[in-house]
Amino acid sequence: MPCNIKNPSNIDLSSLEPHVQGMYDYFDQKLGFQKPPTMFFDSDPSNQSNVLGKTAYYDPQALEVHVFVDGRHPKDMLRSIAHELIHHQQNLEGRLDVGGYMGEGYYLKNEEMKKLEQEAMLRGNALMREYEDNLKLEEKNKMSLKEWKNNELNRQLLKKFGILKEEKEITHMCALKVTHKASGMTGHPIKHTLSESGRISHYTVEFENMIVENIAVENLDIVQQEEHSHKRDDEKPHDKKKPVMSEEELEEAAKPDYIDLDKDGDKEESMKKAAADAKKGKKGDDEDKEEMEEGRNNPRTTNADKFVGHEDRYHQDRIHEENKMNNLKESIKRIAKAKNFILKSSKKRIK
Repeated sequence: MPCNIKNPSNIDLSSLEPHVQGMYDYFDQKLGFQKPPTMFFDSDPSNQSNVLGKTAYYDPQALEVHVFVDGRHPKDMLRSIAHELIHHQQNLEGRLDVGGYMGEGYYLKNEEMKKLEQEAMLRGNALMREYEDNLKLEEKNKMSLKEWKNNELNRQLLKKFGILKEEKEITHMCALKVTHKASGMTGHPIKHTLSESGRISHYTVEFENMIVENIAVENLDIVQQEEHSHKRDDEKPHDKKKPVMSEEELEEAAKPDYIDLDKDGDKEESMKKAAADAKKGKKGDDEDKEEMEEGRNNPRTTNADKFVGHEDRYHQDRIHEENKMNNLKESIKRIAKAKNFILKSSKKRIK
């Protein structure tokens, strides 16, 4: 049952009245008023100029709520109404007539009225906040529904005119468990590259300590698979905290501690042999240096004489030695990077 609203103030409060009725309905649902009060919007310029003047009051005999509206924010007026509605319920329950002093400053002198005032302040503000939040949530849901309808309408129009092509689910054989051939690690695919025909070319795989992106199918052994349907962009749940790397980085980390310094294809060349070759190269440089010094000290044999007819051979030897040293440096860098990655993975497994 709506409450009766009267506005003798002659101030336009048409935007406030729907909220007054809405808040009263919410309070009625929570409290169950036996009778509705009559709401009065009063104007009193002299009260407005008083900083500590009245904001509202309740008349228990006439069941009336009076609210002063001069120069006030609408929400502040709703707070006053919420407070007086609790007094209205107290009156209907027969709890408001407690006797005792009811003059100015009764809040400090009448303990029973003080309790009733505290109840009105606490419960009135709490119920008003509930009403406000429920109303905002309802309006948000209405806006979300409206937005969804507009988006769906736009999508249907785009599809009708051929602008939007909806992605279809494709039935195919999808790997559930794979082993990477080069590293020997076993993991679970979380994403794949799927063609329109249903052929998978690459998998992104979650291993124990890392996620490796875009591994070619031919580099994997399929341990377990099943036939199912889903869209090409679907991605399975996975641990997003794991480091992500490429297949090239994984293969580099999985390489053994052997390098091919002389580029002869022998990948089992040991570090010991590599170091020996480097030492041998240094010894050859020292011998060349000694020969050059000997030529400089021999007046009959100059450095120019030693190089006559052998310029190409010396130049090629120098290039060969420089290439060997550069290859050694690059190989050491790759090994250090791989060792560092493997060490980090080991620490993660220990943790």
